[in-house]
Amino acid sequence: MDQVDAESVSMGAVRNPALLASTSILGLAVILLFYFLRRKRTTKIPADGLFDLQLLGRFNGVTGPIFMGVCGKVVNVSSSENITVGEGYGRLWAGKDATFALATLSLKPEDANKLDFTLAQFTEDQRKALAGWYKHFTVKYPVVGRLREYDGWDFSEIEKQAEKETPFGLGKDEQKAATGADEPVLLRPGDKVKLQGTADDKLDGKIGVLRKLDAATGKFEVALVDEDSSVLVKPNQISKI
Repeated sequence: MDQVDAESVSMGAVRNPALLASTSILGLAVILLFYFLRRKRTTKIPADGLFDLQLLGRFNGVTGPIFMGVCGKVVNVSSSENITVGEGYGRLWAGKDATFALATLSLKPEDANKLDFTLAQFTEDQRKALAGWYKHFTVKYPVVGRLREYDGWDFSEIEKQAEKETPFGLGKDEQKAATGADEPVLLRPGDKVKLQGTADDKLDGKIGVLRKLDAATGKFEVALVDEDSSVLVKPNQISKI
């Protein structure tokens, strides 16, 4: 009898479109409510502005804004056209600390959230590069907090250096001469580039099209124009044209 009743109810729902529609709408409403509550929870900025790496990881652009860390600061880079969810720089640094990666100009995934280093181990050029990126991110984008993991670190020398540096450690005049702009040049797939400073003299000066970032090696894949081949090169071995 119970089986017959269950089948009757089930068949009744099928024969009654209004009941079926109401059930579907109710189920959808529950799902949307759960998603909204989860989104609200994961995107709430701490009142004291104090983040740790675990909390920072929630701000990866999937359920809210995109935050990243640099020199102990947390910045909101959601408005950046160069940092998008799951692509390029966004895949590397969205919701992560990029301090070590920016200093060493590394595009390796394992260099994000890296904390086993000291500022003293950086070369002069690396400190200049970090100062330039610190200036870029903290001036162009809102600073929304700080990272607990860097409590006790002294970034005062980097901050002081940042006052006279632009990205990649170049002076303002040098930056303009090299790129034609004060802002850093961030590359995207499809950009036309020129090879320079490679170990192969035959490659230097060749023109190519940027295909993608090879996250495993931290190099860019460039398809050479008028040649049926491509090469992997470091970021400092190409210039945008």
